[in-house]
Amino acid sequence: MKQDTTMVPFLHPHQINAIRQQLHSLIGAFYFAGDYRVLEASRQNVQHTLLSMVPEATPAQRQLLEDAKNVRDRDELKAYMARLEPYVIPFQEITAAEIRKLFPKVKKLVLPPLAELDRTKLTYLGWRDIATHSIYLVHQIDGRWVGTECKYVPTPKNRTMICMWCNTVGQGDEVALVTAQVKTRQLDGYKTYGNHLCLNSHTCNSRLTSTTEMEAYLASLR
Repeated sequence: MKQDTTMVPFLHPHQINAIRQQLHSLIGAFYFAGDYRVLEASRQNVQHTLLSMVPEATPAQRQLLEDAKNVRDRDELKAYMARLEPYVIPFQEITAAEIRKLFPKVKKLVLPPLAELDRTKLTYLGWRDIATHSIYLVHQIDGRWVGTECKYVPTPKNRTMICMWCNTVGQGDEVALVTAQVKTRQLDGYKTYGNHLCLNSHTCNSRLTSTTEMEAYLASLR
């Protein structure tokens, strides 16, 4: 199907993940639903869910999202996701100099491989310094870059935890307790906030379907 070149990007990377997740469920319904009414309910649910992601969608955008309910197998899923690619809002480009300014107290800051990043797959920028057990998170608030330095606690591989951002279960070398300190007006001077997060931010970004938990945690650090 010919792409509408007049449409501008309107879907964030985490919404693309959510759409893919919805369509995997719909494909399951096509294969296993024994009642056409169940299948139709699944199709309508997908349509409603996708349209609710973009309440201010234009007619052309709505039509593109509504087409999702017709996906029946993995080949059609692949083709449909390819149709969405031109309309992904990429993570805004950031330079190494801008990142260094976000972490002025880190003297030997390890930088992420910026040239290798696919910004259409990023909801946030995160990377790890194994030597210092640090995780660095970069995101935007009201158009302004914000950097957060966190520490993580190594956990035995045989222990499993759930990442609070992407809601995925991982072993101890995949998901860990990540903490950050925030200055307070109290006598001790600092308060520590923690969250169980994926240690591999690339993997986390690929599974993130909502920014609610991420935004809540990052807001608590301000």
